[in-house]
Amino acid sequence: MAWDHTGRLSVVVHSELPPSSLEWSRYLNANRILTDLRVMVCTYGGGPDGGQRRELMDDVFYNNVPTVVMTNSVVVRCMVNAINWFNRNMKALPIDADVAAHRLLGLSAQEAVRALELREKLERELGVGRFAGHATGVPVQPGTPGPHP
Repeated sequence: MAWDHTGRLSVVVHSELPPSSLEWSRYLNANRILTDLRVMVCTYGGGPDGGQRRELMDDVFYNNVPTVVMTNSVVVRCMVNAINWFNRNMKALPIDADVAAHRLLGLSAQEAVRALELREKLERELGVGRFAGHATGVPVQPGTPGPHP
């Protein structure tokens, strides 16, 4: 799991692995202090485990945060649909549906550009998406030249 914030937007990228308890706690705590939060999640199969989903549900039950989960995983889409019972502002989209995700989150043109930059940076850190097999494991600056399959 890798994540970053810009303004009111939180961008999260999951590899095929679930986040560690420490990663998940830090992520949730960081989101709790943001106002007018919008969340864009891109997952390549990984996501919170059962206990982490319970923690998420505690937040979702009290805060109807607009969230888009982008994935090609049927299992993850089913999880999103279950959470949708408590947060009607949570939607699942295909992994490559950036434009639709930005529209659903109500992002400005500037926020949409920043969302794409953060997604690329985080995917490069984890070695997923178009950076599959080329994980750096360290934060990189958006737009930095890197491996392209």
